[in-house]
Amino acid sequence: MNPLSTLHPARMARLSALAATLLASACGGSDTNTAEAPAPAPAPIPGNATTPAPAPQPGNPPVAPSPTSPSAPAPFPTPAPSPSPTPAPSPAPAPASPGWTVVSVNTTLAPLPIASDLTPNPGRGYHRWRANPAAVPLGDSAPPLAAFQRYRWNELEGATPGQYTLSSLVAARDAARVAGQQFAFRLQAMRGYGTDTLDVPSYLHGAGTARPECSAPNPACVWSAPMPATVPPTPPTPPTQVPNWNHPYVLARMQALLQAVAAALGDTSDLAWIDVGLYGQYGEWAQSSTNVVYTPAVQAQGIEAATNATKRSIAQMHFDVFPHAQHAMFIPYSNLDALQYGLFQQTTTTLPVGLRWDCLAQAGYMNQWTNRPADWALIADRWKTAPWVAEFCPFGPGGAQTNAATALQQVRDFHVSTVGNGNLNTPWASFSASEQADLAAVGREAGYRFALGPVSVTPVSATTVQLQLRVDNTGNAPLYAPWQLQAQLRNATGQVVDQQVLLSAAQARGVLPGQPAQISTAWTPPSLPAGDYTVHLAWVRQPALAALPQTLRWNMQGIEADGSARLVTLRR
Repeated sequence: MNPLSTLHPARMARLSALAATLLASACGGSDTNTAEAPAPAPAPIPGNATTPAPAPQPGNPPVAPSPTSPSAPAPFPTPAPSPSPTPAPSPAPAPASPGWTVVSVNTTLAPLPIASDLTPNPGRGYHRWRANPAAVPLGDSAPPLAAFQRYRWNELEGATPGQYTLSSLVAARDAARVAGQQFAFRLQAMRGYGTDTLDVPSYLHGAGTARPECSAPNPACVWSAPMPATVPPTPPTPPTQVPNWNHPYVLARMQALLQAVAAALGDTSDLAWIDVGLYGQYGEWAQSSTNVVYTPAVQAQGIEAATNATKRSIAQMHFDVFPHAQHAMFIPYSNLDALQYGLFQQTTTTLPVGLRWDCLAQAGYMNQWTNRPADWALIADRWKTAPWVAEFCPFGPGGAQTNAATALQQVRDFHVSTVGNGNLNTPWASFSASEQADLAAVGREAGYRFALGPVSVTPVSATTVQLQLRVDNTGNAPLYAPWQLQAQLRNATGQVVDQQVLLSAAQARGVLPGQPAQISTAWTPPSLPAGDYTVHLAWVRQPALAALPQTLRWNMQGIEADGSARLVTLRR
């Protein structure tokens, strides 16, 4: 008779189940009879969805609870041990070693609405336009972090070749640094039409003052372009003094001027950008074919419209003298060849050349490109790698063709990063409330805006913390300067005791509007004294600018004074 058959049926069933379990273990079942302790739950940042906890790992099923149903039979005493050997019990889990725990979470972080965001950040929004008062006042615009100025050639070089007076330009750069602003500039060889004003050094023009290179039998270096007659007749308009753009001596002196400016500035690493200027009205690479006419009589004197080769030469001299600066080229379609050269063919600049728009707010201005789809395709996506810089076409209130609403829409449509805060025809108070709102929105919406999506900080072991986060660009353009995103661990005095790069400068530039960066990384700080530490997400410029400390701030409420986002406090 089988001795087991004398046992109570319920006890018999329990022993049979135990035998089945032992058999499963012997046949390659679970490696352990004790379920792993679940990982600690992430510490979510309030206002953000947390990352779901990981599913149980195969081979470590959760331990089933003891039956508690009222219909279950009452438990029986434990039976005597079976004569068969039983496996040794699994060791009890060791107590957790001291490590990181989450003490508190920053509950104040939240993205700022774009309608009220006046966060000042470099390379975006309004910049100071020349020495003029801000057209859009502070309070409606963020403090500018770049300052632009333009200079006539004869402001910087006197009557003798090489006699430079560059103190005003250097002083403007230094003043910008003191104000915490990057400096930007343009050089110009002529301004408006019909003024008979000479904007180049006198050694290039004038009886008895012009250099031999500019005197007969050589072509003139500057010529007087008569203005067209008016209808009805009025007193004659003075002519326009126009450089002979193709003249070898003019081009040589342009390059010498740029070299002198570079030498005077010294460290140019903190320049915001340089306009590729010198050619055209105001150095903006446009010249009226009505006001400057190259008649056969003028051409017979060796004076022609600027050739494509000349335009390329003027662009290249900017690149040669400032190879590491951010350059911006003007976008009139008539410069298609020079733009193709500067954007895609030259190999001198270390940064992609950007685009310069000198007539923001004029309706239809970009039709010169968009009505030529094949050519527009060449520059349509340039904003993804290099900035658009703009200034207003002058306008006042109530304009039908040129107005604030058009300017705002163009900033959105063409991904403009920064706009000169000036060049309007009338004071701020003269604009209507809706026009003021649109002008203020230009500064808020131009350029990048960074905010955090869902974030979690999870201690996963005694030494390691898991970071999971999403970085959103809620602006209309990327970041172009070399900033990296770091996770920083700071002690009670605010000192950074460890950091980990989450986005390199190249990766940060790739965070485009609507294309967030998803980050998940394990972070193992060094052995540190016991105490409380805070985790921050901070943007750090690499390399830093020696003469101009900068801060890049999250476009969020609840950020720290240094622009970083404090996530949690950890205790070790």
